[in-house]
Amino acid sequence: MKNKLLIFMIVLGMVTLIGCSSSSSNGSAKKENETNKTSEGSVEKVSFKFAHGYPVEQHTHKGFEKLKELVSEKSGGKIDLSIFPSGQLYNDIGVVDAISTGQIEAGATTFEMLTSLVPSAELIVLPVFDDYKHLHKSLDNGVRKIFEDEFAKANLFPIIWGDFGMAYYASKETPLKTPADFKGKMVRTTSPLMSKFVEAAGGTPITMPGAEVVQALQRGTIDAGLSAPVAFIAQQYYEVTEYYTGPQNAGISISLVNLDWWNSLSEETRNIILESSKEVEGWMSEEVQKQHEANAKTLSEKGMEFVEVDKKSFKEVQEKVLEDFYQTTGDVGKEIMKIINSSRE
Repeated sequence: MKNKLLIFMIVLGMVTLIGCSSSSSNGSAKKENETNKTSEGSVEKVSFKFAHGYPVEQHTHKGFEKLKELVSEKSGGKIDLSIFPSGQLYNDIGVVDAISTGQIEAGATTFEMLTSLVPSAELIVLPVFDDYKHLHKSLDNGVRKIFEDEFAKANLFPIIWGDFGMAYYASKETPLKTPADFKGKMVRTTSPLMSKFVEAAGGTPITMPGAEVVQALQRGTIDAGLSAPVAFIAQQYYEVTEYYTGPQNAGISISLVNLDWWNSLSEETRNIILESSKEVEGWMSEEVQKQHEANAKTLSEKGMEFVEVDKKSFKEVQEKVLEDFYQTTGDVGKEIMKIINSSRE
């Protein structure tokens, strides 16, 4: 009898343990499902403004329109992006400060326009990249991370590094092939380092927003301006210039968000914006490659003559300007150049 009672107690205990285990397991599964459900719904409803100074005809603006579509699609309509092109809210000079101070959540400009807040950004104005393949490799090898840390100091975070096209000097009367061609010329620049480059070559730097360049060329306020062929076509540089000389530097359209605002978003919301931005970045790169030959043909038909720059003749000019760059940026500038040089094949 005692043996039967003992066996009954053991069986009862086993049943109880199995029941508790099952209950615990179901509870864990329920909790996990609740967590997943919360994660799936953690994209908050967000509306934000995106300002830039590029014409709507350019691939840059079209890329931003793709960003608007992608973030809306991926978030189920919760993320709403309003785009203000062509300097409607801020021009390419003022937009950086507006984003940094929180006057607007996001926007884009040419990379060198960040110089006042991030001195190391000036490097992009020099012909230090062989081509876009070299640029992208440098970014992936550490340059992108260095700049993210530098931008954070100015309350900025980069989301799109968009190819804008290799830059060329569009000029009147004579091409700017060697430093000697800069003498007596007034050249539109966009940063102090570019101004030093023009000065070292013998020219006079003039700073102005991109939207004013064509009119300044027409009036004779300047003799040349640095930009990409896509801009020469969109803004009709061919109406007021005869030559474009280069390639000089790799143009980048950088899209930024206010870091405080960015950090206030949920992780899933940020991931959707980053994922969409990466797609747009790839699209811009492919678009620039497609446009290169077509742009050269169009400019030739419009009367602009391409002249290849004599890079060797600018060696002393570039070395002099790099010395100034290192004095301003210290170890950060040297580390960036080290990565760029080591990224050459």
